[in-house]
Amino acid sequence: MSPQDEKTERAGRKNGYRAGFVAIVGEPNAGKSTLMNVLVGERVSIVTPKPQTTRGRVTGILSGERAQLVFVDAPGLVRSTSGLNVFLQEEARDVMRTADAVIALMPADGGEGFAEELIGLVRGEGKPFVVVVNKADLLRGTATPKFFKHLVEERIPFFSISALKRPEEAREEVLRAVSPLLPESPAPLYDDEIYTTQTLRELSGEAVREACFLNLKQEIPYGLAVRVRSFLEDDGPVVKISAEIIVEKENHKGIVIGAKGAMLKKIGSEARARIEGILGRQAHLELHVTAKPNWFKNKRLMEELGYVVKE
Repeated sequence: MSPQDEKTERAGRKNGYRAGFVAIVGEPNAGKSTLMNVLVGERVSIVTPKPQTTRGRVTGILSGERAQLVFVDAPGLVRSTSGLNVFLQEEARDVMRTADAVIALMPADGGEGFAEELIGLVRGEGKPFVVVVNKADLLRGTATPKFFKHLVEERIPFFSISALKRPEEAREEVLRAVSPLLPESPAPLYDDEIYTTQTLRELSGEAVREACFLNLKQEIPYGLAVRVRSFLEDDGPVVKISAEIIVEKENHKGIVIGAKGAMLKKIGSEARARIEGILGRQAHLELHVTAKPNWFKNKRLMEELGYVVKE
């Protein structure tokens, strides 16, 4: 960029340029992670058909000429105060507390009770917000969401999208609604080239957890965590990664490993392909499975894994 171009850009940013944090909140499986990836144009949040895939906040950054939007994908809001859910609930609320604006995402097939609760939580934070009804493709004909009446009675404006089926349209609609809600800023909050604040080490760990969620059944994915033990990146062609899959029951180890190691091999193969796509180079991924009963009650381990409830 020439000095004149830089001067012009700086002038534009002083005149109406906006930048800020946008929380994406909703119930589990509302499509928050899918929407995040659509908005940013990069796969920063892991996506699986299982609810409650997102555990910690995930940041995706979209930089434009007139605004920089820092989207924060929060864990799905659940009605539970036990185990790991204590962290998930507090994390979701903290994401709203520290945001400049909020996207309240509701699936078109969601229930009225949760919609009312979500609106109450968002309003309670006192931040500007938009209500977005996702998965509009699930509605047939003139059908409306169960919570439609509540939104109308409360005079809450909303619009419908399908982040999965019509991503470009969804992106355009959300950006048009959210950008004006952000505060004016003399400059971006992050370098224009950055699309997430997660480190390569963290993204690699999430890739392993995503592969676990996609391949393991029933309650096992919800009772596991992934800890990257080492991430060795040098000038060589291969990045060497060692990760530990932690399960909460001894008998789950065998399920994760599979007959003759087949399941663990499949998880490793899928995760490695995802990691290599992120890194843009070859990766050697070594996986170990460890049973740590009630690991989510171990304060030290929870802190090490990043599941810390903020005071």
